[in-house]
Amino acid sequence: MSSERKKSFLSKKMHLETEILSSNREGTARAAQILNAGGLVAFPTETVYGLGADCTNPAAIEKIYKAKGRPAHNPLIIHVYDAKEASKFVQMVPKATKLADSFWPGPLTLVLEQKTNLKIEIAERALSKLSTVAVRVPTHPIAREILSLCKSPIAAPSANMSGKLSTTRFEDVLECLSGKVNAIVDGGPCPIGVESTIVKVENGNVFILRPGKITLKDIKTLIGEVKKIDRANNKDITSPGQLSSHYCPETPIRLNVLEPRGNELLLAFGPLPVGVKGLSLSEISDPDEAAMNLYSALADLDHLAKITKSNSIGINPIPESGIGSAIIDRLRRAATKS
Repeated sequence: MSSERKKSFLSKKMHLETEILSSNREGTARAAQILNAGGLVAFPTETVYGLGADCTNPAAIEKIYKAKGRPAHNPLIIHVYDAKEASKFVQMVPKATKLADSFWPGPLTLVLEQKTNLKIEIAERALSKLSTVAVRVPTHPIAREILSLCKSPIAAPSANMSGKLSTTRFEDVLECLSGKVNAIVDGGPCPIGVESTIVKVENGNVFILRPGKITLKDIKTLIGEVKKIDRANNKDITSPGQLSSHYCPETPIRLNVLEPRGNELLLAFGPLPVGVKGLSLSEISDPDEAAMNLYSALADLDHLAKITKSNSIGINPIPESGIGSAIIDRLRRAATKS
């Protein structure tokens, strides 16, 4: 997309023009300028598109919650350029440092206690009254370029309406947030396709709060013992990504479907059976390809369901190994209506 692409989209509801920015230096510089001025910018990361705002600006943080319709008790992930910047506001204890050294930049979010002698003051609203901060260092070049140009770290939840499908394509971000944000950076599709792994380090213990590309096995190999928190028995929200109902398409979904029923659409893992309406996450049953296509395929099937008047989307079983555990986590929560 050319650097001259400056189309604006206007929402009658919110009366906000949304600039469409290219992924070149001009576009990232403009994105940083808007963020530094207290605006909202959606931009790609390696996981999903994020909706960014200056984490030190309470008014900007409030705009995120308003644009997404996000519950007040759900905190935000703070994005920084490197671990040195993170150490200005969180306690980089030894196990956290070891994780950061191995997986940053990358799709890992660390939940850590705030420092007492803060060098960066994060807006209280972004933390939902918690004493901990969720922080990560993205690896996507566009996200990193924007962060390098911003005066403060950037709070950035997924660029979608709260509880709905995350976005991994520019066109999906545009559809759900046009008129609600100041700008969207067109960075093409996100290469991983599911949100970051979330790990909490507390009192020398390591807890995995949400699975992602970096697996439980990866973390255990590095750290040793890792504890999993059972959301079914723990209703407290201690970090982003903990809502039991999340990532939901408009059309109800059914899990572990081998054959669709009635006019049901099928999301296949492997080749789509002949004569069946639907899409395949991966024709070759590759979990990484399936993760990359997960949200875009669900968005496309959601649109198709409206056209075909299908009542549900059936989803093939997904193997739980590797990134498959993250796919299953997202699908289970998408199947849970709040």
